[in-house]
Amino acid sequence: MADWNDLARELDAWSEIGGCATFWWRDDDAIAATAQLERLLTISAETQAPVSVAVIPRDTNGTLRDRLAGHPLATAVQHGWCHQNHAPPDQRKMEYGPHRPVDVMIAELSDGWKRLSPFEHALPVLVAPWNRMDPALLPVLPRAGLGAVSTLGPRDSAEPAPGVRRTNVHVDIVDWAGTRGFVGTGAALDQVVGHLADRREGRADRQEATGLMTHHLCHDKGCWDFVSDLISRTRAHRAARWLDTRQAFWP
Repeated sequence: MADWNDLARELDAWSEIGGCATFWWRDDDAIAATAQLERLLTISAETQAPVSVAVIPRDTNGTLRDRLAGHPLATAVQHGWCHQNHAPPDQRKMEYGPHRPVDVMIAELSDGWKRLSPFEHALPVLVAPWNRMDPALLPVLPRAGLGAVSTLGPRDSAEPAPGVRRTNVHVDIVDWAGTRGFVGTGAALDQVVGHLADRREGRADRQEATGLMTHHLCHDKGCWDFVSDLISRTRAHRAARWLDTRQAFWP
């Protein structure tokens, strides 16, 4: 498994080709101002790293809107409508899969954007719950007021449909299938270094920033420590840069 020295060597390799290893940070499942959210925003402030906070529109409240308004490094993006699974029991969970009429889903997403758009730092980005959605929904997202989408894994295209941008995340630090805590430094760094190397060597879109995905409500100490270490170490390197949401989607 990779270690911090492997990350440093990969960033050095970017420097040697005159490149910049870009990163962005997306945190999911925000509803209200909580102690966990406060810890997230503290790390963002201490490291000066922008963070995209994926908000569940149906369930959010004024405490979250007010708290994010006071943190200029945080951008609110839309995490579906209510993070409800509509897939059959024998299929992977999806809120916006091929199981419902497109018009129904677009109306729901439109209502979500109407609730989210009053946030002071909101951008029309759909973060698909469970990182999955029906590709047929992409061309009609602008009908809901949305102009971008984010899921998991290297993107096939920066613009998968006219007027719709895509920037994904690539680093999942939670062991969902096991302990539901931190996956471990080696496993997390494997994802970071792997995506950076794929970008640098042309196996993935070099222009897609390497995305860190976090879930503040379920982090253990290992998760928090890794986020702080990763951002601090990369920000100290001349060939690395953390992007805000607008830069990540509309460079």
